[in-house]
Amino acid sequence: MKKLHVIFAVIILGSVLSALVWMLLSPVDPLKEVKKETLRDGLSPRLLTYAVNAYRWAVKNGSVKNTAVLTIVDFNRPSNEKRLWVIDLKNDRVLMHIHVAQGKNTGKLIAKHFSNQPGSYESSPGVYVTASVFQGEHGESLHVMGLEKGINSNAASRAIEIHPAWYVTPSFIEDHGYAGRSWGCFAVNPAQADKFIGYVKGGSVLFAYGYPEKDDPHVDHLLTKHGEQMYTAIVGDEKKDLLTRF
Repeated sequence: MKKLHVIFAVIILGSVLSALVWMLLSPVDPLKEVKKETLRDGLSPRLLTYAVNAYRWAVKNGSVKNTAVLTIVDFNRPSNEKRLWVIDLKNDRVLMHIHVAQGKNTGKLIAKHFSNQPGSYESSPGVYVTASVFQGEHGESLHVMGLEKGINSNAASRAIEIHPAWYVTPSFIEDHGYAGRSWGCFAVNPAQADKFIGYVKGGSVLFAYGYPEKDDPHVDHLLTKHGEQMYTAIVGDEKKDLLTRF
């Protein structure tokens, strides 16, 4: 019996030591104070930091007329996952969490290529503001304006827009394993398009994250004091259910 006790003690001690080694060797998250349960479904601290910086940069440059909402698109996630969030900045809650298409030459499932060039049929990352609503070939749609030279500044001439598309429906995604692809537009499920456009129209910020944004000086920097306040308001402890599943 004493031998069994010794064996159990050795096993427990080994487990504790392994856990300590893992904790010491694991990379430290600079935003570790943010509770992970408030950042579900892939809206990571880094992505949200970039989005807050994008919003504040656009506001500072006088481009934003609708300051009530912030749209975030994460092109680092595959297209068969929900990767677009609409955040109500007045009440600090998520209004929508939905699928969104990427450009046909950006990749089938994973976004690998981005371009600002006309005729590329690729998505462009970066900071946008919404423009005018119009009736297009897909139905009610919304123009977007790219604010970053060399990144998405050709959005208007490329006719990049938010519009409904049958290839972003749940049935299409389930059957094919990925959302269908656009010519670079932010295409969404027709059943959600009117609601989405209603929330974000009128000059609100849309930030699309792709790997080139890691070198974008407008977003890739520490939060300012006001940025920290905005970030904290979104993920504050009193709002732990902010980023719940939809």
